[in-house]
Amino acid sequence: MRIGVNLLNLQQDRYGGVEQYVVHLISRILKIDNRVELFLFLTKPSRDLFPDYQERLKKIMIKEYNIHKVIYPLIAQCQLDLWFSPLHRSYLPDIPVPSITTIHDVLHTAYPQFVPGDFQENNSYYEQFASSFDAVLTVSEFSRNAIAKNIGIPKVKIHAIYPDAPLAFQYFSRYNQRERIKKKYALEEGYAIYPASYNPHKNHISLLKALVSLRDNYNKRLKLVLTGYASKENRVHQSVLNFLKEHKLETQVNVLGYVPPEDMPSLYANALCLVFPSLYEGFGIPLVEAMKTQCPIVCSNRGSIPEVVGDAGLQFNPEDPEDIALKMLDMLDPRTRENFIKKGNMRSKRFSWENCAKETLNVFKQVVKRNEK
Repeated sequence: MRIGVNLLNLQQDRYGGVEQYVVHLISRILKIDNRVELFLFLTKPSRDLFPDYQERLKKIMIKEYNIHKVIYPLIAQCQLDLWFSPLHRSYLPDIPVPSITTIHDVLHTAYPQFVPGDFQENNSYYEQFASSFDAVLTVSEFSRNAIAKNIGIPKVKIHAIYPDAPLAFQYFSRYNQRERIKKKYALEEGYAIYPASYNPHKNHISLLKALVSLRDNYNKRLKLVLTGYASKENRVHQSVLNFLKEHKLETQVNVLGYVPPEDMPSLYANALCLVFPSLYEGFGIPLVEAMKTQCPIVCSNRGSIPEVVGDAGLQFNPEDPEDIALKMLDMLDPRTRENFIKKGNMRSKRFSWENCAKETLNVFKQVVKRNEK
């Protein structure tokens, strides 16, 4: 099977969830089926995400200004059986072979104010292409239901397939560098961690209000570590820094910025807990990352989060800072932490790139076979 992978819109987002999904899925598909050939359609900025010399993987480099002119002859030239678009809003019209896309979430349907363009503008984009999708992949049953309800794609066409944490988390116990990481980032014992991009739905300010409540109402000065890349122009990041200054939290909260992927497992393992106050997730990879490093979870009860975490997390209302504060306070009890570590360890076994790749390939094969008839 010859599969074209549309990565023309891929941006290196400092190992955000979508980039992790693409890189790990492509690598594992090649390993589990030696009859598959992948043709990665790329622009120059994302070239180095993939190896230059790998059996059954070929990079097709496209100049950004020339995409629509050259893409269709190249699809014919490569004799593709399938066109796969794993990125948001990367679709092309009139693809001459069966087409599958991944829609990770539909944030715009729940929080249109957090997404460029209004609700109708975003929905119209999906509606324009929906009929051309032979199948849609997504990352949770929550997202599957939301896509079917809000975009009008028949539910039978949508397949929920869980991703996994990055490979650094699979081999964590073998490469334990907890003390080195603690020194590198000058971290004290006993902190909570929140790894997230600085987007409005990540809900940083409610978490910081919970820290203020813990300090002022319960005499608990819980340390917090924030990770995640942000440009200087990012308004959410600026609002976080301003809040820290206004509420005298600057010595209590470490804003680390971008952290290399290989350092992240030890940051989790050293933490008292992951606190995850997001208002909306299509999946929520940090939840699985925490489970795989024995970091207990305190989390929002919104979006896909309850589905992913199951009984392995202590859930709160993310719009209620007092509820966040009380649940974090509960997690400071060593017995509570140990209980959730055990539950997280068990639940983490549900997630693997091997299963993700196998289930994805099954959908690919079903679509190709159906179109051969």
